[in-house]
Amino acid sequence: MKKMNNKGFSLVELIIVIAIMAILAAAIAPALIRYIDKSRKSNDVTAAKTIKTAVDTAMANETANAEIAGLSTGATLLRISNKSIVEAAGTVFSQEVASNLSTKPSVSYTKDGAREFLVTLGSNGEIQVAVSGNGNSWILQPEIDASYK
Repeated sequence: MKKMNNKGFSLVELIIVIAIMAILAAAIAPALIRYIDKSRKSNDVTAAKTIKTAVDTAMANETANAEIAGLSTGATLLRISNKSIVEAAGTVFSQEVASNLSTKPSVSYTKDGAREFLVTLGSNGEIQVAVSGNGNSWILQPEIDASYK
């Protein structure tokens, strides 16, 4: 009788390898999702810093500064949604901010309902940049809300 020379894997061996791969994928997936979410939040914080810098630079223009000078605490200076300025406190102010932003940012982390960047006037006259949407708001500049981290 001739001896058969089997050079392949048996079905049982293949099933065991696939099961091990599935277990590893199930263990790694949650950590990967956390890292992706953390990266998206980090992108939003960086974009908020860019927006705050653009707003601070725009306020150096006397006409733009005069447009927002009389606004009260909590007033909305700027809303950026879908990479475009949706609302601004003044025309010159809006144009100055737009010229200072090389690209209009968009919100990366949208799981909690955040859809837009909102620039408001804080209680001490400081500029606050937040992400907001669905009634929620998280301040990212000058200090990051603990609930957003």
